[in-house]
Amino acid sequence: MEGLYHIPASSPVTLNEEFLWTVAVADAEEIDQMLETLRSAIVYASQWRNSFAPAARLQGDILLLIFEHALPDRDTCMLRTLSQVCRRWRSTVLQAPLLWRKALNLADRTTWFSEVLGRTQTVPLEVFFDIAEDYTGYAIPNLATVMMDHFWRCASLHIEGYGDDIEEIVSSCITTDKAPLLRRLSIHNISCSIPSVHDGEAEIPDAFLSVFTPQLMSLHLEGCAFNWDIVCTRLAPHTPLLSSLHICNFHIQSAASIAQLLSVLESLPRLKDLRLQNSFASSETDWNTRPHKVLLSQLTSLVFESSAVAGAMFLAALELPSLAKLEATIDVGQPSTDIRKFMEGVRLATCRMAHLPYLYIYYGHRLLILHSNHHHCFSALRVTFKNWALRDPAVSDTRFTNLIRGIADVAVLQKTQDLKVSLPISIERRLAADAWAYFLSRLKKISFISFGTHCPVFLIRTLLLDACHSNEGTQVQSRLLPSLTQITLPSIPELKVLIDILADARGQVGIPLAVSTISRMRPRHAGPPVEVVREIVLDWIADPMVHSIPGDSTWFVDDEGTDSDEADEIDELLDGLDNE
Repeated sequence: MEGLYHIPASSPVTLNEEFLWTVAVADAEEIDQMLETLRSAIVYASQWRNSFAPAARLQGDILLLIFEHALPDRDTCMLRTLSQVCRRWRSTVLQAPLLWRKALNLADRTTWFSEVLGRTQTVPLEVFFDIAEDYTGYAIPNLATVMMDHFWRCASLHIEGYGDDIEEIVSSCITTDKAPLLRRLSIHNISCSIPSVHDGEAEIPDAFLSVFTPQLMSLHLEGCAFNWDIVCTRLAPHTPLLSSLHICNFHIQSAASIAQLLSVLESLPRLKDLRLQNSFASSETDWNTRPHKVLLSQLTSLVFESSAVAGAMFLAALELPSLAKLEATIDVGQPSTDIRKFMEGVRLATCRMAHLPYLYIYYGHRLLILHSNHHHCFSALRVTFKNWALRDPAVSDTRFTNLIRGIADVAVLQKTQDLKVSLPISIERRLAADAWAYFLSRLKKISFISFGTHCPVFLIRTLLLDACHSNEGTQVQSRLLPSLTQITLPSIPELKVLIDILADARGQVGIPLAVSTISRMRPRHAGPPVEVVREIVLDWIADPMVHSIPGDSTWFVDDEGTDSDEADEIDELLDGLDNE
């Protein structure tokens, strides 16, 4: 056996000679004891050395903040990793219920979910359920456990799933009549947006809406059918802190009467954000009784979708001294549409808003959009009239006339400085003869006008006739838009001739007008000479009922933007508004 093992002639490290002699004369058992002692000494020395590291000197609360920042929502993998770094970190993780609350994931298997839920101890829970993330099939049973045994300590509850699942969860799992910590409740029924799956709304039982929630600040219900009387009598009176209310229905059958809705809002003095879609409709009671005014002193954002009649009645019943944002989507395809009354409601609702210097009016895809904001920031006033189909020319249609007059009467728009308009002539032809003159006389601060793909030629004609009359009379300046200094228009030769005539006429009354063009159109074949176009334009100005405006009909007559750039223009506008 000699030579099997190589014994070094000298120690590889410098050690005490007495220790080396002890090792040299020791037997195997004694050497094992020495090795165990050395290992313990190394561990102790390493721990002592690690105590000088910056991370080891962090206070416990700071360490917890770092862990919380590093921990993704609903993910326990990071917690496991952190707990395996050192003894202190493991102890910190295991004794931090807030970390386990953040890691709580309904999709985890039931045994592990119960373990994590237990480690949250008694801290308020933030529960998030999304059927799209339930890749294991455990989410619904785990959520049922939470609702049955821990609903009393939920601070936030978000449920997003199919109507049947929502009904099962909220109908059979609640075992308490109090949720004193609940601040945010959100239920989104995705079934209504998928007709092939299920076209009904989730029924929310009265018992669920009757749970005592004194701390509730945010309530969002989408695709849910519920008893509005329960909301009026039980939920609203006991949620004085509610500041955000979103109710989105996909079927008007679930809507409240205006009287019911106002009764709910009257019980919510701290409401700041209100969003309603197909959530209210005018009833026979609303027609027979005049609703009393409801003061919402803190409401800053109001977004709703309704008919014109219901929207008018709703806005007329509100006092909104702090309103900063109003967005409405109005269905004008109904025979009873009354845009005049609706715009009167807009005028009343926005009477205390700050003046808005930017105003845009567009038509396309059967949508007519009125949009105004402040310094190109978030949308402050936006009204979308959907289903705006062009009616038979033989049938009287005063909708656009009422809209233009209504816009002019809205006080926050009367200091508009920047106006952009894109309207086909088929819309403009429905205007009363004096409608544009009334509009321009009220919005007299406009200094810049930009025309979109479809230029409102009757608006231009109104400005031109005004300048000509001013030049013929004793006035020294134009009556309409005395501050107008620049017009931007698409690169259309016939339109350029019309604008040049306007610029010459205003120049003669001492108000110079700068004209610039934007090339966003596809090239066209050369038209008649400018002199010929000018004569035709002058004939049209003199009598637009007899003469037609020159140029390709796709630029001037197109209703829906089917053969022009209007589709791109309206899509760009809608995309920009949705991103705000």
